[in-house]
Amino acid sequence: MSAETRLYPGDREPRAIKIRKPKHTARNVIIIIVAALIVVGAGGAFAWMYFRNEPPLLSGANGESSSESSSEEISSEPEQIEEIPAVSEPESKSEPKPVAEEDPIPRDEWYMILVNKEKPLPEGYSFETKVVDGYGHSVDARIAGDLEEMFTAGEAEGLSFAVYTAYRTTEKQREIFDAEVKSLVAEGLDEAAAEKAAEEFAARPGTSEHNTGLALDIVSAYGSADENSAEAKWLFEHAWEYGFILRYPKGKEEITGFEYEPWHYRYVGREQAKLIFESGLCLEEYLAQ
Repeated sequence: MSAETRLYPGDREPRAIKIRKPKHTARNVIIIIVAALIVVGAGGAFAWMYFRNEPPLLSGANGESSSESSSEEISSEPEQIEEIPAVSEPESKSEPKPVAEEDPIPRDEWYMILVNKEKPLPEGYSFETKVVDGYGHSVDARIAGDLEEMFTAGEAEGLSFAVYTAYRTTEKQREIFDAEVKSLVAEGLDEAAAEKAAEEFAARPGTSEHNTGLALDIVSAYGSADENSAEAKWLFEHAWEYGFILRYPKGKEEITGFEYEPWHYRYVGREQAKLIFESGLCLEEYLAQ
């Protein structure tokens, strides 16, 4: 009897019952496998989408997840906060402060001292003197070199100079002033009027430039003080080149307090003498700038 028959008991003669084989068995198996794969694939895709942004759950060395270990490592370090630079308020625009220009006039230098009727020589003023001719006339020793150079330059052009008066002590100045007052009194003025009138021709002690050692009365060798002499004209044009200025120029009488004196020269240094000469100012005007 084949494996495909079954036996049934009974009084009838046994007969074989044929069992039908299922058709397409291999195809069904393939379908089932494919379906299973589809299900597994769909589940895997879902799991990938779900866990793709999650940290991997890998066990660490101590059995703890790597995410927990990473969390501890991160928390153990101080959180770095990016510093945002403070925004400073814009500075208020203010007008720039004017820069003080340097004064071109060395007012405190010894050679720029101003002495006149209103500004007497400071007490205790002193300096060394030097004789500059055979008559004993002396000046501040610091100007002797320039004075000699000026005379030498003039003589090279055929001129001849002489010093009529130079440095005077305050005692000598007092003698001169008192003599002028006495002369005016003799002419009929009272003492007060004579002293006031004397100031037009002679300075009171301490108010004369001759007391500074920086001033000289220069005339020609034959004694002429005429402004039209060759020596006077040369000095007017060239004295500034050696540091000397005409101290009491014409037209400045009300400012200087003295009459025009074409023979009276004053030392102020070469640089300042040039500036004063070019400006046309007298010393009082120049220093008042």
